Amino acid sequence: MIQPVNALSPKVSFKGAELRNPINRKTERRLAIMNAGGLSLVTGAVTTAIGRSFTSSWKNASLIGGAAGILTMLFVCPRLMYRAGIKSYAKEQEMEVFTKEKEIQKKLLTDVNEAIDEHHPDLRDRIENYTKTVTPKEN
Repeated sequence: MIQPVNALSPKVSFKGAELRNPINRKTERRLAIMNAGGLSLVTGAVTTAIGRSFTSSWKNASLIGGAAGILTMLFVCPRLMYRAGIKSYAKEQEMEVFTKEKEIQKKLLTDVNEAIDEHHPDLRDRIENYTKTVTPKEN
């Protein structure tokens, strides 16, 4: 399923002769680890704050909070990394389809331009041919 394009979607590099896929699995994995670390940090801080009301010192409360943060990291990080791997694979496949489509479109427009240049028509005919090839047919 192809997702709609929004401001956070990766952009395809159209500069140069070759289109390349901007999806990077290592970056997705690092983001998953950072998300798990942030979640475990928040969990540890909240547990420390709650634990302070039940213990006599901040030292004991911080030990409880640290243990809760580590447990959260151990349980959440693998799940987030697994989901990030699946999502990055799906994004890679979608971007491959997109880049192949752009390569085909580029080849088609190049062929049309070469065919137009061979016949030397006037500018109005060139514009009309481009608009016929670029605009989709309406039903």
